[in-house]
Amino acid sequence: LVLLLRDGFTGELPGNRRGERLPVMTMADVYEVLRERLKGRTVEGHRVPAPRMSTRDSGHRIPLAANRAHTPHTSSPPHLAPAAPVPGSPAKVHTAYAATRYFTGREDELTALARAAEQPAAVCVVHGRGGQGKTEVLRAAAARAGHRFPGGCLEIDLRGWTPGEQPRDPHMAIAEQLHHLGYGPERIPADLTARTETWRLQLAQHPVLLLLDNAHSAKQLAPLLPSAGSPSVVMISSRSELPEISAHLRYELSPLPTEDCVTVWHKMGISQDADDLGRLADRINGSPLALGPVGTRLLRGAHPTAILASLAGPNRHTAFPGLDAAERDAFDSAYTALDADLRTLIHHCAWHPGPDFAPDSLAAMAQRPEHEVEVRLTEIEQILIRKNNRYSLHDSSLAYARRTAAHHCTQDEERSSRSRLYHHLRTGLRHARDALSTSGSQDEQEARTARRWLDAHTQELQSAAHASSTDKWQGAADFLNAVGKALYMDDRYIEAEGIFRTVLTTTAPGSLEQANATYSLGDVHQQRGRYDEATTAYHDALITYQAIGDRHGQANTTHSLGEVHRMQGRYDEATTAYHDALAIYQDLDARIGQANTIDSLGDVHRLQGRYDEATTAYHDALAIYQDLGKRHGQANTIDSLGEVHRLQGRYDEATTAYHDALAIYQDLGDRLGQANTIYSLGDVHQQQGRYDEATTAYRNALAIYQDLGSRLGQANTIYSLGDVHQQQGRYDEATTAYHDALAIYQDLGARLGQANTIYSLGDVHRMRGRYDEATTAYHDALTVHQAIGDRLGQANTTHSLGQVHQSQGRYDEAVGEFQKARDLYSELGITEWADRCQLAASESEAARAKDAGSG
Repeated sequence: LVLLLRDGFTGELPGNRRGERLPVMTMADVYEVLRERLKGRTVEGHRVPAPRMSTRDSGHRIPLAANRAHTPHTSSPPHLAPAAPVPGSPAKVHTAYAATRYFTGREDELTALARAAEQPAAVCVVHGRGGQGKTEVLRAAAARAGHRFPGGCLEIDLRGWTPGEQPRDPHMAIAEQLHHLGYGPERIPADLTARTETWRLQLAQHPVLLLLDNAHSAKQLAPLLPSAGSPSVVMISSRSELPEISAHLRYELSPLPTEDCVTVWHKMGISQDADDLGRLADRINGSPLALGPVGTRLLRGAHPTAILASLAGPNRHTAFPGLDAAERDAFDSAYTALDADLRTLIHHCAWHPGPDFAPDSLAAMAQRPEHEVEVRLTEIEQILIRKNNRYSLHDSSLAYARRTAAHHCTQDEERSSRSRLYHHLRTGLRHARDALSTSGSQDEQEARTARRWLDAHTQELQSAAHASSTDKWQGAADFLNAVGKALYMDDRYIEAEGIFRTVLTTTAPGSLEQANATYSLGDVHQQRGRYDEATTAYHDALITYQAIGDRHGQANTTHSLGEVHRMQGRYDEATTAYHDALAIYQDLDARIGQANTIDSLGDVHRLQGRYDEATTAYHDALAIYQDLGKRHGQANTIDSLGEVHRLQGRYDEATTAYHDALAIYQDLGDRLGQANTIYSLGDVHQQQGRYDEATTAYRNALAIYQDLGSRLGQANTIYSLGDVHQQQGRYDEATTAYHDALAIYQDLGARLGQANTIYSLGDVHRMRGRYDEATTAYHDALTVHQAIGDRLGQANTTHSLGQVHQSQGRYDEAVGEFQKARDLYSELGITEWADRCQLAASESEAARAKDAGSG
């Protein structure tokens, strides 16, 4: 010890560390080095005893002395600048967890895995019984080998052996991983074969270390494995040997040696002087999962011999022929050490549908104050897994916990507990959505709290909603729909679609719940620019509403069909749908529906440039809203009137209208309405050439959108900031903004936003005289506009193609594009722009004739 303190550390240390890289020597470091150096040493024929360490309250971390052998680490010569990132290369993604700080031993396994990871497309399988520590071995191996993979390290729990759950669908896992890697929904193929090919191509182009934990079978793994020759490497853990997998390395994980079990307990702060630790390690058969629960009892003062006696009692297994029996006894030992209150909490943990939970959920299940539950949960963290103040049970512990709860409690108690959970989550969801939509500037902290609650509970909400359906909870369909709508509002369209489809498969055909879910699917399709699918969904919902006689549902769905037609520029069909919906609302005396539909008719007139008719419609809608006292509707309609004034160049009147709308939104605490109106004020400033004021307004709106988590609002605002830069001739900044907006649109699957942004990138190229690039961008935008049926977008893009050809002196092509654009505008009823296109075509014809004459 004296020599060690005098000379310092050098050489290899546990945890893949180098002694000379450590600036200080901690209690645990000194213990590890002494233990290694004295192992097997004798003095005069007598074996040197192993060093002993006894600490508490994390005393193992105490620095004892400076490391005199410390050599600062430099990753590259000081004169070399760090390499610049490769343009377009994806960010390194690391989703693997770190191994527990108590991880000990397994050096042979880690060395073998590290060597295997040097081979391209290596597949390594670590198998063994549940609770052997397979997951921790994979994570420790990743800590050693992960730096070799520029794409990062991805960990996927396949839930192959998790009690009460089905193994994960590998194709869904691929979709989630591609999303983590930056793929937007539209880049993730719906065809499963194509999705697998996309995944393998990603693994081939961007090498990653892939940890596939808790795998069930070769069939589950097959789509996830890289192609031959891929630079990516896979490490798999499973209770099965997986003989069908062609593995470069297959290792059966044995129980942890007795010496390593004792070392783990020492690292936890259990006294080295405690008797019979070695016998206790043998008794639990070296189960890593049992180390925590048993260690907890030891830390609380239980003597090893007392734990041994309890494990051998008449109500416990007297032998441990297999690891599962050892795990069960270790869990039972920890369970019986708890007081009655903590045992009850464990029952509620077992009943929770997963995948994890926060103290508020468990408090609702147990009918206890949240602060009490949060404090008490810290007393059983050796049984629970804790991350970011959320808890879960290891899959093996979950099986024992459920078995124990079933033994001590009735099914009615379980059902009641879960019912309280469903009610709590549904209520919390409603309050969070209300806070985000209606909290005023004085309650911004409340909105942020709501946003954090939603982010933390998203996976739990989805799992609980599905479980409520399985439990046939009376509010299940409503709960599922609420979760689906929350996901939809958060721009999580793929997950929302999955929830709504669950409603369709779990409710009676032709029921109101079916109609509502189908209608919501239409909303998802519409938001993603999948207008044909939206139309189909709305028609299906309409048929069901008609069959059950729900006329209000018929009116709403017909109105939404009008919205789809309007988005596609099919204004005559939109108008017809709106009038049909209006007739039903009038028959039902549903005045709010009447006002909404008249407002939508105003939108159609505005888009067609029929501003007087639009103004009349908006005033008619406003009168109804005022009569009903619906201030939110009043604000929306006043905002729309401001839009008409802006389009007519009546900027003072537009500004007044927007400020009037903003005042109402602020009074109501509608932060989304505030953001939208501030955004519109930015449009007014931009059109007046007041670019600094426009930029300020857009940035203020962007801050609110970011606070609300409205990614679509963020994309729209960043796009408009790009417009400001473009109009100021700051083309590089405009291009950056457009690309930033495009990335969000692509991630959301918002195809109309994508088309508009690509169109604007074409404008930038045209302004810079890069006509070939402009033509390519316009054609790309036109393809999307045609795919979604957006006729106004087609007209605008065709007109711009004509301008490019005209600038290049290609007058024949210019005339053709201007005439096509003229016809589209005429069909849409936008006569002003139809006339402009005719004039442009005539100018091109004149220029063509002039060129021919001079020739």
